[in-house]
Amino acid sequence: MMMDSVFGVVGSGFAVVAAGTSAAGRSFVFRNTDHDRVTRLGTNLLLGVSGVPGDCLRLRDEVRASASKIRSTAAAADIVREAVIGCAQSANAMIAGYDSAEGPTMYAVGGTAPPERVGHYGTAGCGAGLCRTVMENHYRPGMTVNEVVALVDRCIKEVRRLGLASFVIMIVDKDGAREYTRRILRPKVVIEMKSTQGAPTVNSNN
Repeated sequence: MMMDSVFGVVGSGFAVVAAGTSAAGRSFVFRNTDHDRVTRLGTNLLLGVSGVPGDCLRLRDEVRASASKIRSTAAAADIVREAVIGCAQSANAMIAGYDSAEGPTMYAVGGTAPPERVGHYGTAGCGAGLCRTVMENHYRPGMTVNEVVALVDRCIKEVRRLGLASFVIMIVDKDGAREYTRRILRPKVVIEMKSTQGAPTVNSNN
């Protein structure tokens, strides 16, 4: 069973997108950038995805192939919607960007509906409801980068109730789109001694 989440927050002069994946019975650790659920689209754009892994990869690759046509976050959102309809129908996406005229902007894309501009925050995936509750309770206008990342960490804590998850957190602002940090969760291994035989058994708490 595969579970994932993607969520984003628009701050004052920046936007943050976080995404993670978990698999029942094991810890999913991001092995390389090709498997991350948030990726850069050029200098000032981020794409976060959730959904069936194959559709997420198809969506990412399709949008990357059209990167030369992208001139704004809104244009990227339209291209993402076309890709979702055409080849990645299970995927949901958050697109965040920055330009000097509009500052940070974010759009949510899912299904056949037109892209929806995100005013403050957006969520998708299996943890959407949990994250939305956290955002509603703790988001406030004018938050700093550190405050937004702390808010994202609250969401990650909630989503981990559904299963182990490792997250990548990325930011876009006037300095461009880049990775901010990762929250990697590895399985804990507990060694227990059998009282009758004294031989160790390994229980993987994942």
